[in-house]
Amino acid sequence: MTIIKIIGIAIIGIIIVNLLKASKPEFAVFATIATGIVLVIVLVNSLSGVIVQFEKLIDKSGLPSSLFSLVLKIIGIGYLTEYSASICNDAGCQSFASKVQLGGKLLIFSLSIGIITKLVDVISQITVGGI
Repeated sequence: MTIIKIIGIAIIGIIIVNLLKASKPEFAVFATIATGIVLVIVLVNSLSGVIVQFEKLIDKSGLPSSLFSLVLKIIGIGYLTEYSASICNDAGCQSFASKVQLGGKLLIFSLSIGIITKLVDVISQITVGGI
C-alpha cells in the first residue's frame, strides 16, 4: 500500500531532521527537502492509473483535450504551490511562502480564463447547433 510507504518515509524523515537539528541544524532544511522530494516521487508513481482513467474520460467526453490539459495544469500548479510553500515555511521563510502562494493563485487564475473561454465556445456551439 502506498500510504504505508508515505507514512514510513515521513517518519524516517522526521527522525533524521530532528537528529540533524540537534547536531547540524544547517543540514536539517536539506533533509526536509530531500524527504519531501522522495515523498513526491512515490506519490507521482502512484498516479499513473489515475492518468490513464483521465485519458479515457477525455476520449468519452468529446470535449477538446486542451480543456483537460488546462485542468491538469491547474491541479499541478496547486499541488506544487502548496508543496513549495510548505518547504518555505519549514525553512522559516513565511514571507517567501506567501509570495509562492500568491504566484500560484495568479497562475491558476490566468489558466482558468482559458477554461472559461473554451467552455463558453463549447456551449455556444451546442446552442447554435441545437437551434
